Amino acid sequence: MAKKKTKTRKQRKAEAAAKRQATAVSSGGEGKAIAEAPRPPAKKQAAKRPARKQRNAIQRLFYETRGELKKVSWPTREEAWRLTIVVTAVTVFMAAFLGFFDWLFTKLFALILG
Repeated sequence: MAKKKTKTRKQRKAEAAAKRQATAVSSGGEGKAIAEAPRPPAKKQAAKRPARKQRNAIQRLFYETRGELKKVSWPTREEAWRLTIVVTAVTVFMAAFLGFFDWLFTKLFALILG
């Protein structure tokens, strides 16, 4: 398989400008080009930064975890308190419910097995 030839940024920009010019000429009628907004002067390329050292797995884990925790929508104090009460109430109810049926089945099996 032959490699696909990639274009440089300058080449892509030049093609886009030519395409805009051709579109402006064809839509403008008698070759009138649409005035484009002036572009700011191109900045000089900054010196290349030294390659950043790769983090090891543990450092990356903590870094990414911290980033994810910043995105979390934390509940207010009142919401947290309300939800804690709900969880506690449901837990107590389920413990009583399961405890009752455990006691009931224990008594039934004691009667059946004698």
